[in-house]
Amino acid sequence: MRDHWRLPSLHEFTHDARQIIFSSGLIAGSFLGAFSLLRSLYLLRLGFTPAYVGVYYAIGSFIFMAMGVPMGALGQRFGTRKMMIASVWLAVIGMVLLPVGETLAPGLRTVTPVVSQAVLTIGWSSISVNTVPALMAVTSGANRSSAYAMASALQGLGTLVGTVGGGALPGIIARLAGRPTTDPLPYGVALVVGALAGLLAIPPLTRVRGGQRPAAGTHGTVRRGPFPLVPVAAMVLYVFLRHAGWTTCQAFCGPYMDTELLLSTTTIGIVTGVGQVAAILVVFAIPRLAERWHHGWIVASSTAILAVSLLLLALVPHWIAVAIGLLGVQVAASLWLPALQVFQMELVPDAWRAIAYGALTTAMGSGFGVMSLYGGYFIDRQGYQKLFQLGVGLSVAGTLLMAAISRRHRTVLEGD
Repeated sequence: MRDHWRLPSLHEFTHDARQIIFSSGLIAGSFLGAFSLLRSLYLLRLGFTPAYVGVYYAIGSFIFMAMGVPMGALGQRFGTRKMMIASVWLAVIGMVLLPVGETLAPGLRTVTPVVSQAVLTIGWSSISVNTVPALMAVTSGANRSSAYAMASALQGLGTLVGTVGGGALPGIIARLAGRPTTDPLPYGVALVVGALAGLLAIPPLTRVRGGQRPAAGTHGTVRRGPFPLVPVAAMVLYVFLRHAGWTTCQAFCGPYMDTELLLSTTTIGIVTGVGQVAAILVVFAIPRLAERWHHGWIVASSTAILAVSLLLLALVPHWIAVAIGLLGVQVAASLWLPALQVFQMELVPDAWRAIAYGALTTAMGSGFGVMSLYGGYFIDRQGYQKLFQLGVGLSVAGTLLMAAISRRHRTVLEGD
């Protein structure tokens, strides 16, 4: 029994798999950790409203949506390794542009965040799309689920370190500079520090020797069957619903704790960090769950957990309820992404994997974008609790759809 629940070890993966996993954890600490925590708080301290923050998120999401398939195609054309290296550079430049651009061009204060978001999102879209097939190419069926779980765990660890560190940095910088924590300067400096930390993700990628190589064939083309339109379309709709529901917390839980519950940035970082610790631990259960249940079932179950967690946020406006609800949202996300990646990779033929996953990232971007754009205005009129209730409804719909997709996929497999 003890061996059955043994945690996966990095030593069981190939050299290339380890480098890709390390890199994904490092860039997560920069973008998903420090930058994601601080950027909305920075914009609020610049005087922007929640509606503008929603538009800011929406612009990035729509760009993420538009770039998914093209970035997958470029990865197949030039190879995932080259694309990932270039993408990390682009993402870091985009993150730095937010605080630095505001300093250099104060007259363009409403434009600079948009430009920063556009550059960052193109880079992050390419990272997201190309990392999944790259890891698929350097793992085997025996350790693939463990590899995606390990990558998710290191991403969670990087996000935790970045979140806790990012939450503490503005207060430290404010004391050193003699500024109040309501001043945007400490947040701007913290954003630059967090962004530059993302460059640490490049050295591991330069040591990758394999990955998904550039497409090649007899005359520079690849022979492949027809695109699996029906299963991919169903997954796109599911991901849109799930991501729109998840966005109600991902985009607005930080501003909610800051402006409604009046929690300090350090407290917000700690509350978020506790959930991330739980998420890191839970992700190691995925390989064992996959031995007993289908990856599609894990994806559907994680969406159900998301719905319950958002329901708690919607019903109880207290920091303890928010902490528990946010913990559930993060645990659900940690189960969701690696299981989704394996399920989607196994759902389509190898030749279509990058483009198919690009279609899913398009759905992620559109779901996040629509809810970010709509959510900011919704909050101004209805409040945060009503927004979280909307997230519950979307998550329930996504759960039911994913359960149907998983059941259909298992029926096809058993028929084969």
